Amino acid sequence: HSSFYFVYQGNDLVGYLKLNVNEAQSDLKGEDSIELERIYVVQEFQGKGIGKEMLAYAKRLAAKTTKTFLWLGVWERNKGAIKFYEQNGFSKFGMHPYYVGKDKQMDWLMRFDLINFNEE
Repeated sequence: HSSFYFVYQGNDLVGYLKLNVNEAQSDLKGEDSIELERIYVVQEFQGKGIGKEMLAYAKRLAAKTTKTFLWLGVWERNKGAIKFYEQNGFSKFGMHPYYVGKDKQMDWLMRFDLINFNEE
């Protein structure tokens, strides 16, 4: 099962996120996790706190379930995104290779534990 959430400012779509549970998850298929597969903010709206609010919303949604952690994959060279996720309570728990054509790339798998999560 996948769910999409959209963010608008006025009539403009400025961002969205996608959450996957159970078999819809891309790498982990566990019953105790939710994947944040996509979080995207239109470039001209980046740096305005929208991504942080979207991430907080995803954490609140996940915390309302019986799942124990929220996870995501982020390209190992995307230092800005890694820093953003770390600043928002995510930690690295593994790596996952993928290919762009014949070029091997690596994603960090990062998780946010929902146990004892209190809404900020």
